[in-house]
Amino acid sequence: MLGIDFVQVLLHLLNFVILAGGLTLLVYKPVVKFLEARRARFEALEEQNQAAKEENDRLLKAYAQRHDEAEAEIAELKARSEREAAEAARGYIDAARQKAAAILANAEEEAEARRAQILDSAQTEIGELVIEAAQKLLVDTADPERTAALYDEFLRRAEADADKRAEK
Repeated sequence: MLGIDFVQVLLHLLNFVILAGGLTLLVYKPVVKFLEARRARFEALEEQNQAAKEENDRLLKAYAQRHDEAEAEIAELKARSEREAAEAARGYIDAARQKAAAILANAEEEAEARRAQILDSAQTEIGELVIEAAQKLLVDTADPERTAALYDEFLRRAEADADKRAEK
């Protein structure tokens, strides 16, 4: 035939089958097994990552909710403290107004008492000056009846003045 030795071809073919089978057993199957194990490992990592992502999303939502609740509570506390401060300020202002009114009333009473005292003192001084003037005028024309009348008038005014002072 063409010079092809079929025994040699069969031997080469058998040799190739043995080599391919040996390589399959020794190299291909472990590589495939390694790749399957690696794929399974990456799938497990992907599942873990997905679970971690879902957990992170859940925690993020919980944090956002807590943050919003805290913001609302802070706003409520701030509003309450502002109301309390305003009420305290109104209380202080009312107390200050009451004190000012009391001080003013007391000052008015003192001023009125002082005015009355000054008027009484002025009336007493005027009376004394009038009596002194009358005495000077009457010294020249002094008679016992007039002198007795002047003394009686002086005593009457002195008693009236003493009564006014006692009333205070």
